[in-house]
Amino acid sequence: MSPTLEEIIKAYCADFERRARVITEKNAPYNVIMEYRFLNYRIFCAASEAGGDRNALGFIRDIGSGTGYAKSQLSAMSESVYKTRKREVKLNIARRLSLL
Repeated sequence: MSPTLEEIIKAYCADFERRARVITEKNAPYNVIMEYRFLNYRIFCAASEAGGDRNALGFIRDIGSGTGYAKSQLSAMSESVYKTRKREVKLNIARRLSLL
C-alpha cells in the first residue's frame, strides 16, 4: 500500500468518532449525515471482517491515532498477530471505500 493511501485511511479512521457524534446528535444536513453513515458503516464493516467484531473499534482508533502495539488497548493478542490484523484492516478499509 502506498504511503499516500495509508495517510488517507488514517485520516478516515481519525475522523470516525466525530462522524459518529454528528450522526447521533443530528447536527448536520440530512445528506451529510447519510454520507457519514455510509463512510462509518463501510469502515466498521471492513474492520470487523479483518479484525473481528470485538476488536473493530480498537483497530479503527489505533489506525486513526497512529498507535502501535505497545500502547494499544488490544494487547490481548500477540504483537505479530496484532500487526498482521492491523495491516489486513487497513487493506480491507481501502477496498471497502473503493480506494484500491
